[in-house]
Amino acid sequence: MNSKTTWLWIGLAGLLAAVIFGLEKFGKEPVAVPIPLLADFKADAVTGVQVTFADQSGLRAEGSNGVWQLTSPVVYPAQVASIEGLLKILEELKPATIIPANAVRQRPNADEEFGFTNPQATLTLVSRTGLRLLKIGARTAPGDQVYVQVVGVEGVYVMDADLLRALPRKLDDWRDTGLINLSGLEFDHLTVSNASALLALEREPTQALWQLTRPVPARADNPRLREGLQKLHALRVTRFVTDDPKADAEAFGLQTPALELTLAKSTNLLARLQFGKSPTNDSTQVFARRVGFNTIVTVPRSLLEPWQGTFNQFRDPHLVALPTNVAQIEIRSAEPFTVQRDASNGWRVVGQELPVDTGLMDELIAALNRLEIVKFKDSITEPDLLAYGLTSPVRQIILSAPDPGPNGGTNVVLAALSFGSTNAGNIYVRRADENPVYAVAGKDFQNLPAAAWQLHPRSLWNFDASDVTRIGVQQGDRRRELLHAGTNNWVLAPGSSGMLDGARKAAIEETAHQFGALAATTWVGRGDEHRARLGFGTNCMALTFELKTGAKHQVEFGGLSPENYPYAAVKLDGQTWFFEASLALYQLALYSLALPANAP
Repeated sequence: MNSKTTWLWIGLAGLLAAVIFGLEKFGKEPVAVPIPLLADFKADAVTGVQVTFADQSGLRAEGSNGVWQLTSPVVYPAQVASIEGLLKILEELKPATIIPANAVRQRPNADEEFGFTNPQATLTLVSRTGLRLLKIGARTAPGDQVYVQVVGVEGVYVMDADLLRALPRKLDDWRDTGLINLSGLEFDHLTVSNASALLALEREPTQALWQLTRPVPARADNPRLREGLQKLHALRVTRFVTDDPKADAEAFGLQTPALELTLAKSTNLLARLQFGKSPTNDSTQVFARRVGFNTIVTVPRSLLEPWQGTFNQFRDPHLVALPTNVAQIEIRSAEPFTVQRDASNGWRVVGQELPVDTGLMDELIAALNRLEIVKFKDSITEPDLLAYGLTSPVRQIILSAPDPGPNGGTNVVLAALSFGSTNAGNIYVRRADENPVYAVAGKDFQNLPAAAWQLHPRSLWNFDASDVTRIGVQQGDRRRELLHAGTNNWVLAPGSSGMLDGARKAAIEETAHQFGALAATTWVGRGDEHRARLGFGTNCMALTFELKTGAKHQVEFGGLSPENYPYAAVKLDGQTWFFEASLALYQLALYSLALPANAP
């Protein structure tokens, strides 16, 4: 072997030895590792989190059952999503690379080199299984990664720098911006104190409806309360003003709050919220605080509107709230009657052979549900009833439904209403199960039926325009007849005067079509004694529709109702029935069929 080759191999051997020595002394290059940063870490097991930054500022929060609260530097509800989001990141976090323990030990200034002497942040995690401590050190040379040390675990992890963005940088990052979270908060007592009222409410356990208990027992306006609670839950802090426990409450209008809401479970106080005056530069906001926390905030004034108002404004404004299973309605009036629901979901008048319009019954129940209370008279005694005309009511309405209990074969009374005297356009009414006397609009009461015949089916007849052979028009001693010669083709009968152009013939065809499905809007009388009262005189227009079968259908028009609807009359079983008719139909008949003044 020549000497040059020998020295070449000796050089290569020395170089290899140097490389091996370097690797042994300074460690191997970091390699990718698929293991999690925190072995066996479960986010839902964590009960405490503390983040401390290099300047010694930081936050501490404690949680249980999904509810988190800041405990340092202030005590205040925490943002659950932010904290649990960080914990979920830590549960799934995997390092990009790892620097082995032997390589770290061979660096004499490792803690200073990796930034652990004064870390950017220290993260303490407390769980049911123990405590974990993480130090987030310096960034790597490119700056897109950071060194992380898990105290008690050898080696240094290289992590994506996005981890830093998941940490709170200031107090407000982890503060709950909702003033109160009502989800899962089981409360059944509510106290409202505002400038106009001090009232207490209690939630009825079986139907989950609120009842007023103070200043007097009363039904509450549950839709208003639902709206108020929804807006309270949605209320968000617009600014955290101060955490100073010695802050001047009077300066914020919180010494005597303009509005205070107290939520409790039985006698156990859960939360008390106070709302004061507006900042001088923004009337749309008000100062607020949750009693038990030192923090004063601002919130939007508009979301608090449902909690303002007098006691009566928190009462149920409706006289009744009837379910859909009303089975019997008894009306005691000058012509008393009772209607019952039958097996086919129709209705019948008890003891009378009188058909009942199912639609009118639905409208009756809907009308009762719409009756709005316009005045409240509380603390009524028996002598007071005389003044309201309730010792001898003008009408009583008793509504019943099947008993949902074991006695299912019987009916239970849903509501018993007594209507008394009228005053200033209103009528007094009282529920048998409540002490107060109420007033409802008289016009709404007048629309309720007082006799069984007012529930008669409104559909009067049904025929097709093509079946009409003749239309007779009578006004006093003047008469004209129109003969049907085909679709949109009408001619005057012999002895009838006038002229019919194409437009008028088409209008007559439409009139025949619409009168073929004539229906009453509201029944207003039965019997000829009502003719004069309803404006039926000798010159009223009467129409007769004669069909191919020989049948004749006649309707007569009289005066106008107070609402300017035309009164009309038909014969039913030999008796004259009066009703309000469609104004549009009446105007169509006037245009197409009314006789001119000079007609013979």
